[in-house]
Amino acid sequence: MKVSKWRDEPLLETPMIEPAYDRESTLELLSLCKELPSLPDRFVKIQKIIKDSDSDAHDLAEVIRSDQATSTMILKVANSAAFNPANTPVGELSKAITRLGSRETAHIASTMSLMYGLCLSTDMAIIRAFWAHAFGVAILTEHLAKQIDPDQNNISHELAFMTGLLHDIGRVALGLNVDFSYFEQETGHLHGDALIEMEEACYGVNHDEAGMRLLRMWNCPEDMCLAIGECHKPESSLLARLCHTADMYATAHLSDCAALECMHEKISDSLAQNPIDISSFQLHT
Repeated sequence: MKVSKWRDEPLLETPMIEPAYDRESTLELLSLCKELPSLPDRFVKIQKIIKDSDSDAHDLAEVIRSDQATSTMILKVANSAAFNPANTPVGELSKAITRLGSRETAHIASTMSLMYGLCLSTDMAIIRAFWAHAFGVAILTEHLAKQIDPDQNNISHELAFMTGLLHDIGRVALGLNVDFSYFEQETGHLHGDALIEMEEACYGVNHDEAGMRLLRMWNCPEDMCLAIGECHKPESSLLARLCHTADMYATAHLSDCAALECMHEKISDSLAQNPIDISSFQLHT
């Protein structure tokens, strides 16, 4: 029986099932560029603002305020315990952005743009939980990168965050292009090796590989593509290992948190009680 490396509890064995798709047919479906999801326009605009040194909080606010759901989430996070310890509420988007900072605001807005821009055919509660997990993994991956490489000599902290945020994007590709019922089946509730085994049994391809292929079609940085493609083979690269560690930690300690606005506080409390040992991480210069 397999045992979780994070918790002393058995992992469910993957049942013997007949594959619904073979590898060739899955790859063919994933290779149809015109059918693949594209990055949402708002996500692309936010990423351009992050990379543009001449952009400021005003430019970010202009992109965000046109979307009610994102503006509301920014206000919720700004008024959460993690960012409002003095319990002084703000109601204006500009003040919320000032409190959070442009980069944190952009991270939240990026997550929201993906949540509502990549339309999955499943219950909204499942979608929220999916992206809350992705957001948590992104925060943790960036946190680890900052700890082991504070000067960003080897790892960009922004790249670490985006790798964590998109680490499960292959699940979206499978759910949108291969099997519309992906999130309604058992695969929608699995994690780690059990998920990889189930996907390979059903589709001949796991979400890591699917995600890597999708990110390459989106012309994402190759370091990110490889890290996500090998997220469950963390020995392949330091970035893959950081993301894998963050993913496992989030699954073990944050599985009950499906609200983006609570994620920072939840992670802070969890790390205080269950810190991640970074002594084994090695930087290769």
